[in-house]
Amino acid sequence: MADLAVGAALQSHHGKVGTPGAAALVAGSMIGSGVYLLPATMGAIGSISILGWLVATLAALWISGVLIWLAAEVEGADGLAGYVQAGLGPFFGVQMAVMFWISAWTGAVAVALAAAGALGFLIPALAAPGARLALTVGLIWAAVGLSWIGPRAVARTEGISLGVGLLPVILAATLGWLFFKPDVFVASWNPTGLSTGQAVSASALNAFWAFLGMECAAAVAGVVRDPLRNVPRATILGVLGAAALYIAATSAIMGILPATALAGSNAPFADAARTTIGAAVGVAIAVCIFLRTGGCLTGWVLVTAETSRGAADQGVFPPAFRTRPGERASPVNLLCAGVLMTAFVLATASPTLAQQFSTIINAVSLLCLYAYILPALSLARIGWRFAGARRVGALVTSGVAVAFAAFLISGGKPIEIGLSLVPIPLATLLYLWLRRRPA
Repeated sequence: MADLAVGAALQSHHGKVGTPGAAALVAGSMIGSGVYLLPATMGAIGSISILGWLVATLAALWISGVLIWLAAEVEGADGLAGYVQAGLGPFFGVQMAVMFWISAWTGAVAVALAAAGALGFLIPALAAPGARLALTVGLIWAAVGLSWIGPRAVARTEGISLGVGLLPVILAATLGWLFFKPDVFVASWNPTGLSTGQAVSASALNAFWAFLGMECAAAVAGVVRDPLRNVPRATILGVLGAAALYIAATSAIMGILPATALAGSNAPFADAARTTIGAAVGVAIAVCIFLRTGGCLTGWVLVTAETSRGAADQGVFPPAFRTRPGERASPVNLLCAGVLMTAFVLATASPTLAQQFSTIINAVSLLCLYAYILPALSLARIGWRFAGARRVGALVTSGVAVAFAAFLISGGKPIEIGLSLVPIPLATLLYLWLRRRPA
């Protein structure tokens, strides 16, 4: 999930960045807390899920292509909602805004679960289902409380946790290969006996969670030097760089721990370190993960509150969420985020952490896929006005991106698809209600 994008949202930026800086923003926005539990969710499928990583990477590249086109063609757009509105009108712009807001707080629940899993590794009594559920809720409200103090407290928390957060992933992607056992990887290839298509479809949807944030360079094209040239390069380099690190780390862990052990793990990176190097290193890795996920959770709670507050100020959310004079952080928006996240934790409770995490990230990924389809359709409508090769290029990019999104959506379970569809009628009702209100 887009962890570094949280930090970017909390600070003002001056000056412009080139290709390396923009590529770092894209990669950094994807590489974060989302990866910590992915080996556990994929362990339930098997090491065949590496094929799912490759499909998810291709899907991310094609969807990135849509955003690259729109960044070049739609000037002055206010993020993804602006790209959608340019081609499809204000109704779908509101749909996009609502989808982003809901994906923020539902995705933050997955981050809270990752933090709870790391703490459960450190204190085994907290790993039991009931204790884990209570701990997750407690972490959410601790994040709400810290966000209530103000953005500076959140920014400091993010800054402290960021440096140590990537250490487990980097160690797994590099030193982890020293302990890789091919026989473990092969024995865990497809323990559930799924067909290749089913396994790839399910694991690709899991993996796509890690690519959320690919839109960062396109969304902030205004702060990139020579965006027509640098945004495409940065987006492609960022996606490929993140994919390489993710695939290397996940593959290494799948050659260290059997699929059954991964599927039941609350902290796969820490378990892998404990198995190969020793308990002390496993504890250190778990501490790193807890610090990073805790910092990320606090940031996303604030971003959720600020998203609804900003949308209300612009007239696309109910007036109750608007800014009040003298506020550093909005109590109404923070309390709303906390209540919704708590309800979502309870609604998705599962016997194992990996099962609950998988349900949540798949629901969020599906919601984001619907959201990514909207820019693709917007590009198709805008591109139809082009001439010659430009029209063909825009329509092919849009069509392939929609096809990849449809394939990934087909890998969702009924409960995940049902959860992800809830925001669409809600956004429709909101749009109709806002239209009926006097200006």
